[in-house]
Amino acid sequence: MDNAAAPENAGEFHFSIHGTRIKYSTASPLLAAPVIHLLHCFRCDASQYPVNFAVRFNEVSCRREIPIAVDSSSERLFSRTGTTVGDRLRAAWQCDVVRQEGWLIIDCHEEGLVAIEDRTGETKGYVVRPDEMPSAVIEWFFHLTLTELMKRRGLYTLHATALEKDGLGILIPGNSGQGKTTAFLSLLRAGYRYLSDDHPFIRQGESELELLPFPMKIDVTEQTIALFPELQAADPAVFHPGFIKRYFHVRDIYPSSPGISCRPAMIVFPQIVDAASSRLELLSKREALAALLPQGMVVYDHEVARKEFDVLAALVRQADCYVLHFGRDILELPHLIEPFLNPTNLPSSH
Repeated sequence: MDNAAAPENAGEFHFSIHGTRIKYSTASPLLAAPVIHLLHCFRCDASQYPVNFAVRFNEVSCRREIPIAVDSSSERLFSRTGTTVGDRLRAAWQCDVVRQEGWLIIDCHEEGLVAIEDRTGETKGYVVRPDEMPSAVIEWFFHLTLTELMKRRGLYTLHATALEKDGLGILIPGNSGQGKTTAFLSLLRAGYRYLSDDHPFIRQGESELELLPFPMKIDVTEQTIALFPELQAADPAVFHPGFIKRYFHVRDIYPSSPGISCRPAMIVFPQIVDAASSRLELLSKREALAALLPQGMVVYDHEVARKEFDVLAALVRQADCYVLHFGRDILELPHLIEPFLNPTNLPSSH
């Protein structure tokens, strides 16, 4: 198991995430540690801010102990099943999302349940046997809850890496295996500043969109480590066992400071190709939006879905969009990107 050691006792914890204040409470150290690990950059003083959302997670020993019953007649919004990895109790998982009597319920059956009250965002979570569950799954439970709450505050997230340089942001969306993290690391080592390896936030500002940081651990495979000399030479202690891959924290290897909230200027969709050199191909706005939509988080409310679509459409209008045909010259990627990121040299959009 990769359960993270609890950094402190269970209790009440406060976070301020781009102006949204979260109070998280739990009586279980096992449910405290992964959340603190995920949001360590956003800790704040309890008396410093009013709370926007109160979230409480509870440890239970079996499904029957969860005091919320899901009615079979409730409106079903989403359903998915899959196979678990590293969980001694379960071989498969199932997730159903329903709306029931003013609550949005995320029902993960034998793993647990999260209920979010529509009006206030009050959240109650129940996790079954967290001692037998990888800490990454507990983190996923909370992160899913967090993204749902943040949508209510006009902050949306994408499955993408993100970096900032001179106030300009680069988004690199994509599924696992498409070169997303490799491209991210190539730019990071060249002085680009880190925003997020997986889930940056996007918000509509007064006149244009903002790309907002959400620092997370960097998940890497052994193949990715082999591509970068500094990762190969790093102290093995900086790499930690994760759910499937290993992970490290940016501060342990790269000296660059964290990135700042910035204007998204460039979206790059990587595709690994068998070629000596990489190249960028300008992508139409229509094609870019079609490629970007699957990288958004699942949205259960029609009004929220409309707002998120409007934000993503504005994003592709504001940023220049490219396909990166990602060849074997991985360490040369910053030299390819730089002229396109510079606003005076960017090709005309279409």
